[in-house]
Amino acid sequence: MLIKLDKGLKERAQKIAKDLGLPMSTVINNYLRDFVVSKEVTFVNPILNSRSQKILTARLKEVREGKVAGPFKTVDAFMKSLNS
Repeated sequence: MLIKLDKGLKERAQKIAKDLGLPMSTVINNYLRDFVVSKEVTFVNPILNSRSQKILTARLKEVREGKVAGPFKTVDAFMKSLNS
């Protein structure tokens, strides 16, 4: 598997891992294990490209305007909303 990384970020992470006496594979595996268990991703200070930023802005506007239904307690309630 090939994973594309920001070069500067990778270099900084490698330095910190080395200073802690850890191989990068241990750090990455730890984060992946946490991801698999929690099924969550936490973005700290996300940097979005312009397309993603436009989509996010539009969705947030819909939420503020009450155009988004939910949350739903059941799949049936969700499907009923979709079909209405």
